[in-house]
Amino acid sequence: MNLLHRRGWLLIGTATLFAGGLLGVACGPNKPNFDGGVDGSGDSTTGNDSGQDGAKPDGGGGDGGGGSCEAGLGGSCDIVAQNCGTGKECGVVKLADGGYDLECITNSTGSIKEGYACTQSGNSNPCVAGLECIAARCSKHCCLGDDSVCGQSHPENNAGHCDLTVTVNGNDPAYSVCTYATSCTPFGIQPCSASQACLVKDSNGTSSCSDYASADGGLPEKATCQYANDCKDGMGCYGNLDGGSGFLCQWNCYVPPGPFDAGITSAGAGKGGCPTGESCKPINWSGTLPTWLGICGK
Repeated sequence: MNLLHRRGWLLIGTATLFAGGLLGVACGPNKPNFDGGVDGSGDSTTGNDSGQDGAKPDGGGGDGGGGSCEAGLGGSCDIVAQNCGTGKECGVVKLADGGYDLECITNSTGSIKEGYACTQSGNSNPCVAGLECIAARCSKHCCLGDDSVCGQSHPENNAGHCDLTVTVNGNDPAYSVCTYATSCTPFGIQPCSASQACLVKDSNGTSSCSDYASADGGLPEKATCQYANDCKDGMGCYGNLDGGSGFLCQWNCYVPPGPFDAGITSAGAGKGGCPTGESCKPINWSGTLPTWLGICGK
């Protein structure tokens, strides 16, 4: 069973960047495929990588060289290495045939530095050269999962994480950027704002707040979903635990032992327990998510 859907991780939306290409920001990066280790027996296998889970994807994608790790766009430069000459930066350019490419373009005249708040306005980049205004922050390009290159948000001082993939016109992932989300603790222990979900990111239980993909808020249990931040706080977007195809919003739950009081297993849905008629199923996440994170099912 293709259990975990992680392509979306932080924000779904569009932003006009550099030369006016319509870019979609898909929270978290790739779609790792997990076979259903629902009984915790260890028979789960991992398909491709997930930056959201802290694993690095295979390199390649662009032909710009210099350690390129763009996920889908080619071109004459490397958007991560920013290997253009003086007065130039590597950015997305719309081609005459309607496609998109990475090319050296004139440096942005913006003045906002990494991690500071920004507002995208038309084709103008408000950030300093080499950065982009993504999810309302001037963000650095990075290789998915490599948090070491990311700075901090200002003035909050939230650590940056390379966990957000940018897509061009809704196509395959093009490249990744750092995000600077507020930290949280799942099961409502350290909650996010009303318009956000607390999403677990890695095997250490690192969690951060994510805006909902839809302006209408998170989707309810069993709703069809595409991205991790489609679902209401306390849920994830997973392959149907109770059988069937497709990806559905399903409640996360607590599987002791772990860092929290075992008593939360009797709490309500989204608080560590499960809805009436469902029980918490241990999941073998193949080391990508904590063993104390389970899914509610019948």
